[in-house]
Amino acid sequence: MRNVCPSERIPVQEKIQKNEKFKPTTSAPSSGKGNDTKEQRGPKIPIPTNYRKAVKYVRIAVEEKRNIQPLIEKDKHFRVGRTLVGRVLSNMPVIEAIYKQLELASKEPRLNEWLAKVLISELLFGSGRLVGNSLPVECMMRYEAQLRTALTDIEAKKSPAGNVKEPRFVRINTNLLNVEGAKRLLAEEQWNLVEETFTDYRSFLERVKKLGDAEYMQDYHFPDMLVFPHSAKSYWARAQHLSDKFVLQNKACLLPTYLLKPPKKSVVLDMCSAPGLKTTHLACLMKNKGRIYAVEYDRARYALLCEYARGFGVIKTIQSDCLEVTDEQVPGVQYVLLDPSCSGSGMLQRQMVPEPIDEDRLYKLAGLQYKLLSHAMNAFPHVRRIVYSTCSVHEMENEGVVQGVLRHNGHFRLLDARKELGKEWLNVGSPEYAGIGERCLYAKTVDDLTIGMFAAVFERCPEGVVNEVYVAYEKQKHSYDVVAQKMSRQKKREGQNGQSEDTPAQHEVQEKSSSKKRKKNRE
Repeated sequence: MRNVCPSERIPVQEKIQKNEKFKPTTSAPSSGKGNDTKEQRGPKIPIPTNYRKAVKYVRIAVEEKRNIQPLIEKDKHFRVGRTLVGRVLSNMPVIEAIYKQLELASKEPRLNEWLAKVLISELLFGSGRLVGNSLPVECMMRYEAQLRTALTDIEAKKSPAGNVKEPRFVRINTNLLNVEGAKRLLAEEQWNLVEETFTDYRSFLERVKKLGDAEYMQDYHFPDMLVFPHSAKSYWARAQHLSDKFVLQNKACLLPTYLLKPPKKSVVLDMCSAPGLKTTHLACLMKNKGRIYAVEYDRARYALLCEYARGFGVIKTIQSDCLEVTDEQVPGVQYVLLDPSCSGSGMLQRQMVPEPIDEDRLYKLAGLQYKLLSHAMNAFPHVRRIVYSTCSVHEMENEGVVQGVLRHNGHFRLLDARKELGKEWLNVGSPEYAGIGERCLYAKTVDDLTIGMFAAVFERCPEGVVNEVYVAYEKQKHSYDVVAQKMSRQKKREGQNGQSEDTPAQHEVQEKSSSKKRKKNRE
């Protein structure tokens, strides 16, 4: 029998008391104010691995704005990763609105913000339950009723665009596969092509809304764009074996590239090119012949651009501020695509929950956009055509920028984008901008089932053709100058008349002043 040290001889009752402190306790529901009485807790229960990994990838996608798909694919221990992370990201605006509405940051300061958002996503948009009994999971479960009430309130306030079930748009990479080859490949994947003819755009859109789960269509405007039902998003998220031949890209993003329509062997400048989807589409339109200079300043986004451009010999990437790019660096540029930083108010996620308009931010963005567009018009002498586009729905970033540039650059004119597109389009710009709004195009979520997009087409004025907006503005400035000169002369005359007609009080003061001066001089 083992000898027991005196210190080991502990009474049974004392042992029970010591062991009790390690048992998990059942805590009362939180008051939601973060100041509940501290209670004894058992051993720390780890957070499920799927939740921890989801937090990691969601944070990278949102904060660092990196492409997380390659990272998730390499993570062999995160099988549900794409679905779990995709669910969080696709519902992020609603999740953030709920997080703020319940004031979870202040009520639960020890709860990691990204973990809270992942758990909210699972409760409200996923399985409807949470796995495990870790402290964060228990904490979030205490708020379940409040979370569901907040979701109901936000759903009721959604804009019409927020309720649209957008189709899954897929572009064919015609650098590797032609349209007929794509159709044969999709038939092998058990997809059925809807071969119907449409006389107008609206009837096409109505048919898109009725697509069956195994059906797809060729787009009304763009032959290399295919349209699948909303339910196909899960298929295309998994179809990695097709990722080199098909590109997941919203239809509205093809609007500026088709409006630029550079022929093969031309020289193109994509001023703000990352991540590179529009750049690679331009390469496809040019049959991978010619030269595309793709410029990006941000290091992380530039790395992503290089990744997308790898298979296209026509693309030359440049890491630089596009305002510093000169004609010597990109010789012979004939076509320019400018899709600059913008508010992103046209993105589907941003339209889910109405956002307050930040006028100061829009003003700063519009100023930058004006500089970039003016640079495109003046820094490259051989440029023939420029397409300016944004994923914003705000006129200040769109028609306002176009108007400002046209007023100060007489050597470019605004073309009618509808005529340049060559097919029916539903929405144009605001009538508040006469001579401008009706020549610009808008893609709108409610009408086109796409993200919100704006596009304008500029052309260098041919000989004998003038920029009407510039001429009208110069005449207006001249008339203002004439009026200002007249007012200035009138003020001068009034000033002279006023000096000769002093009031009696003014005359008395002047007399006293003169008398004092004369007296001082005599002394």
